[in-house]
Amino acid sequence: MKRPRKEKIMKLVPVFTLTSILLLCPASLWADTSSTNVATLSSQGRETLAVPQDLSDAKEVFQKLSIVKPPDAVTKQGAMSAEPLDRQARNEETIIALTKQDVTEDTKTREDVPAESPGVSDEIEEAAPSIPDPIAPVNKVMFHFNDKLYFWGLKPATQVYSHIIPEEFRIAFSNAYDNLWAPSRVVNNLFQLRLKAAGNELIRFLFNSVAGIGGLGDVANEALGIKKQQADFGQTLGHYGIGHGFYLVLPVFGPSSVRDGIGIVGDRLMHPLTYVPSSDLTFGEQVAISTHEKVNDTSFKIGDYESFKEAAIDPYVSMRDAFMQNRQKKVDESKN
Repeated sequence: MKRPRKEKIMKLVPVFTLTSILLLCPASLWADTSSTNVATLSSQGRETLAVPQDLSDAKEVFQKLSIVKPPDAVTKQGAMSAEPLDRQARNEETIIALTKQDVTEDTKTREDVPAESPGVSDEIEEAAPSIPDPIAPVNKVMFHFNDKLYFWGLKPATQVYSHIIPEEFRIAFSNAYDNLWAPSRVVNNLFQLRLKAAGNELIRFLFNSVAGIGGLGDVANEALGIKKQQADFGQTLGHYGIGHGFYLVLPVFGPSSVRDGIGIVGDRLMHPLTYVPSSDLTFGEQVAISTHEKVNDTSFKIGDYESFKEAAIDPYVSMRDAFMQNRQKKVDESKN
């Protein structure tokens, strides 16, 4: 009885499969071992290398199939495998050379850039005056209060005032108010042992009060060449080594400190209007005079605060730093 045709075909499948493997594996091995990509280099000196394919996988396939390679095939394989290995060695040498070159160039680049001294930033931070700010939340509230007071009240009032009052009159008012602060400057210059400055300030006060008609004209500067000798009580305290304490933002007065806050009170006690009898000058009139002094003084400075805010990353911090630098400068001047 004849076997079905299907069984004959199924019996021949393993034979064809084994024959195909025997024929195709050497061909694929030959193609893999003969294709070796050479390293390509870019214009910047960086390398891109295609490593030759390893032959270990092909050898394992032949070992599993228990195939005995013909002598010619062995000879060809050895010749082909030797050539890629030589190329690989040359490529590795090229990679090492280029890597050394890149490392050398990077080292030179780093050497050309001046290294920042670790102590430079520390010295700058130490040189910049600083002040404790333990009540920063409260100070920030007062800072925003003064900011709104300026933009909503002081600036509009000053703009109207500047439009109505001519500049010559505003300068005369400024001279008169400045002359009223002269006694404070005289006393503080004496406290700081700046005797010449105290004498010049006393002459200015007397000369301007008489010849300048109550200080409306700064005739001492124009006729005698005696300039104002600035001094305040907060500066006097700093002259003797008394620290700021901590930072304060006062309503209306602006940035200050514990020391300079005491200085404001001390300067006010040296102001002549402080000793005017209450029957002659009421509290409301004193407030009106102080308000007019502030508006008149601001009329010469409109735009300064706006420019300061635009230039500052953090206006609160910038204002605090500017205050500290200014006060430190004043204390240093008092010791010269």
